[in-house]
Order: sequence, then C-alpha cells, then structure tokens
Amino acid sequence: MSTVVRRGHRSAGLPRRARVPLRAWLLLAASVGSIGLSCVAVSAAIPGDRGSDGADEQRETPSREEVLEYWTPERMAEAEPAEMPSVPVGCSGWGWFTHTRCW
Repeated sequence: MSTVVRRGHRSAGLPRRARVPLRAWLLLAASVGSIGLSCVAVSAAIPGDRGSDGADEQRETPSREEVLEYWTPERMAEAEPAEMPSVPVGCSGWGWFTHTRCW
C-alpha cells in the first residue's frame, strides 16, 4: 500500500509553519526605526563634556609662573568674580530627561 499525500496537506507529525503578514513586518520595522531615532535624539541632547557649541577644544594649561606673571596686582584689583553655573536639583545625570524644568 502506498501513501498518497495530498497537495497542501502535511503529515500529522510536522507542525504547521505560521506566516507573518506584511503589515506586521512593516509595523515592526517602523517601531524599531522610531526607537532607534529616539535613542539618537536623546543621546545628542544629553549634556556632556563638550563645549557650548559642541566643538572640541584643546587647552594648554599655563605653568605656575605664567599665571603669576599674568595676575599682576593691577589686574587683581580690577578683577570681577565670575558667576558660578548652577544646575537645579534633579537635573544632573539622566534626571534632566524626566523633569521639564531641566529642558
């Protein structure tokens, strides 16, 4: 006796392979793309060690003698204190992302 396998039917021992519709693949691709773009946007907005314009600067540290030569008594008398930058509490690290006052 020979076994006849009908077209489109599988034998009882093999599981049927599920097909994923094209819409599901497109939705997955759009989701992954938007998550990727969000990660890029967030990482670009994180305040880091860059300057205010994002340019890298290389500064040469002056020697002690150069500093003492620059700060003459006249310059010291005319010098004004610089404002210290302040960061609101909760805006350091990743905390800035969750508080709108840090934006």
